[in-house]
Amino acid sequence: MKKHLGTISIVLIFLIAGCAGSSKYMTRAEPVTGPPEDKALVYFMRPSGFGFAINFQIWDGDQFIGLSQAKSYFGYQCDPGKHLFIGIAENKRGIEADLEAGKSYYVITQVKVGGWRARMAFIPVIRGSEFWDTVETYKQNLNFVEANKEVTATWEAKEKAKTQQIMNYLNSPEGQKYVVKLNMEDGR
Repeated sequence: MKKHLGTISIVLIFLIAGCAGSSKYMTRAEPVTGPPEDKALVYFMRPSGFGFAINFQIWDGDQFIGLSQAKSYFGYQCDPGKHLFIGIAENKRGIEADLEAGKSYYVITQVKVGGWRARMAFIPVIRGSEFWDTVETYKQNLNFVEANKEVTATWEAKEKAKTQQIMNYLNSPEGQKYVVKLNMEDGR
């Protein structure tokens, strides 16, 4: 009996780790191929299936841009320059990004064990990092999704005030320890 419980446990772990996430706020789409000359493109990628039932909110300042879902990624075209990307789960994380027009940038989101629900980590893909050479493979193997603007508009309006408070915190000296950097030279 113990032998069967161990086998069942292992099978369940592999099934859960292999599941892709889903949400009514995000829909499958054709991948974005690259930024226009006057815009930057930031890809948010979540290669793991761990915690597939939990999606992380991703914001550019107080603008909702998508949910980070298991085994999925999305692209966000934006103006070049400085941005504060915010990730919201049980914890809050930020990326100070300085983006150049005509370049693509990559951010990996990871699931961490939390107290009551999943926590998240932002990992900017910078030159020489462990993910630098793997993002193209991720683009081939992950589901590309995009925000369903019709569904998110009302929800985003209700969440803006909370997100503004988080943005203020991440910009404070105390909150800066939860903010990582993504620089112009990290674009491709």
